[in-house]
Amino acid sequence: MALVTGSAYGLVTASGTYYGCEDVYLDGAPNIYFQDYDAGPMFNPIDGIYWQLSGTPTYPIYELCCITDVSFADNRVVNDVLCDNKGVVATVQQRQYMEFDFALQSFFPLNVLNKILNGGTFLTGTAPVDAFSFEAIDNTQYWALWCPKVYNSQVGDYVGLQLHKAQFVESPTINMPFGTAWDITGLKVRAFIDTSKTPDQFATIIRSDLSVVAVA
Repeated sequence: MALVTGSAYGLVTASGTYYGCEDVYLDGAPNIYFQDYDAGPMFNPIDGIYWQLSGTPTYPIYELCCITDVSFADNRVVNDVLCDNKGVVATVQQRQYMEFDFALQSFFPLNVLNKILNGGTFLTGTAPVDAFSFEAIDNTQYWALWCPKVYNSQVGDYVGLQLHKAQFVESPTINMPFGTAWDITGLKVRAFIDTSKTPDQFATIIRSDLSVVAVA
């Protein structure tokens, strides 16, 4: 088939201002770091975006290692506006929460496992042991998560996702199969609306790429 050319057909590509795609592809899970929500976020006052974490002795940062099967989803209530004489004329959407699903193969240290399993009191004994208890779940505990993925390690280009006010929810399962690594499945982090932030209330996705992103 001959290539369509000539002014009679106009431009084959879109005309006017447009953004073309980039041949940049992401592979593998991001790193996941989390911190007590009460620590407060790092804030960029120029564009109103909340992102990154900054650890302190009071509010340390915890890292999740050897994560698998990561997915990120947006939960919305979607209702159509239906008119008897026109049919569906619009759709009303309400974002409820955003959430990460993942599995984990790293169990240590226990003070990190304690957090993601909604454990209770964490103790370090006089002997070289530590432990935590399973108690009633503290539903007032919230976390901020920073999840960066470096896609060019030579220059440090990355894309990152920030969840502002999140909890570990659902009921995880610890699997102990014969002849292979233990893992924890059914892990879920749910980010709820954070009304203290405007307009960035649920999450932020951010990209740093000095060779591509234009400076305002």
